[in-house]
Amino acid sequence: MQSDIIRMLRYNTGTDKKAFVAFKESFDAVIFNATIVAYSGSAIADLVSVHKNQYIIDPQTHIMQHDSMAIMSKDKKTGQYHIKQSVKKYLDQLPGSVMEIIEKKNRPLSTVEINSIIDDLVKSVFEFETQYVNSFIKEKEYDKYLRYVNVGPEPKVIIAPYFMLKRDMAENQIHEYIELNRKCLEKFSLYQEKQEFHYPVAAQLVIDREILKNKNLCGLIKEYYDYEGYEYIFLWISDFSSFECSREEKKKYYDLLEVLNQMGKKPLMAYGGYDSILLTQVQMPVRLFGVAQSVGYGEARSITPVGGGLPVNKYYFYPLHRRMRFDEALGILMENGYFSSEKSNAEHANDYYAEICNCEQCKKIIKNDIDNFRVYNESIPYTVNARYGEIKRNRPTTEATLVAAFHFLFCKNNEWEQVNKIERQELIRQLLSDYKRYGSKEAQKQIEEWCDIFAK
Repeated sequence: MQSDIIRMLRYNTGTDKKAFVAFKESFDAVIFNATIVAYSGSAIADLVSVHKNQYIIDPQTHIMQHDSMAIMSKDKKTGQYHIKQSVKKYLDQLPGSVMEIIEKKNRPLSTVEINSIIDDLVKSVFEFETQYVNSFIKEKEYDKYLRYVNVGPEPKVIIAPYFMLKRDMAENQIHEYIELNRKCLEKFSLYQEKQEFHYPVAAQLVIDREILKNKNLCGLIKEYYDYEGYEYIFLWISDFSSFECSREEKKKYYDLLEVLNQMGKKPLMAYGGYDSILLTQVQMPVRLFGVAQSVGYGEARSITPVGGGLPVNKYYFYPLHRRMRFDEALGILMENGYFSSEKSNAEHANDYYAEICNCEQCKKIIKNDIDNFRVYNESIPYTVNARYGEIKRNRPTTEATLVAAFHFLFCKNNEWEQVNKIERQELIRQLLSDYKRYGSKEAQKQIEEWCDIFAK
């Protein structure tokens, strides 16, 4: 693996821990959202001390911009809305006026208000990213040991405060927020220079998908982000996959990466799939330098939370490099004759290993009988109290969720290995061939467009 590529695993909840521990050697750093760190500081300290000493904290300062309902939860007993405990704990670490405005005035902060506290914000975000986790480690006995052997956890990269560009912003507002982001970035890197310890600095560009199409975006990025005080730039484009977006969005994303590469910056995808891993390949005309994946959900992610919907069994279909509903994956396998009576179950299992996936998890589950593939779909019944009475549903068992997560991470490992050692031309040939065999006509068209734009 190239030394300047950062493979990141995004850690969300305690249920991720088994998968996280099993795959800790397969990634370079663990990345946490600040609200999770604030809420579970002690558990996070254990995790990074014992399992992975390189971590990154996303400071999530875009929280200050959103409608307060986006960070509220409803009390089941009283029916009242209140700020989520994890968010509240994090906001308490920021300048006092942040919580005061959000909680008491029940509204987001304006750019004027953020500008008035920018120095304090930079200081508190820097301290949170570099000291908060260590403050819990110091309370534990192993702190002395970690210092003695000089292997204490530390940030891999630190991220400057940042604010989001939203689809409904007028041009002057977009300018205001980009200017604010630049100011935060400058002050953050200058603040670090005065500290005892220095870490690589990253900016973060967070945008609604529609902003990609803004004709001024690349010019603004060049104007405001062409600054020497940082090395990396995290990209988070809401609910975005460059495989599945429109041709226009693909071209605009290409242009964005091209500008950042020309500026000598290293873009990192904050929520990315195989399309992002492929763009870390050294022969690509425009490149990413790292990707974060998560154990527990899809690789594209909306910025403002949306309802999770009913839980369903998901399976990562490796040839298409997509996580999909189990029944979709089963349909593709059936269409391709993997359950036909023409061959024995053992022969079908061998075909599956040869053509679909031969990861350790699949071999452990399927063994020599293709019918064991159904283990990925194990579920248990539960009842939903709906408006007109009770509705019976099924949800994945804990075991099915875990084996799907392990399978997903084995697939990710394989993707990183392939992209690191195989020539670009062969990777593209394989991608096109797999989509021709297993993908829908629409999916094939999207992949052909992607290859035409990104791998020309």
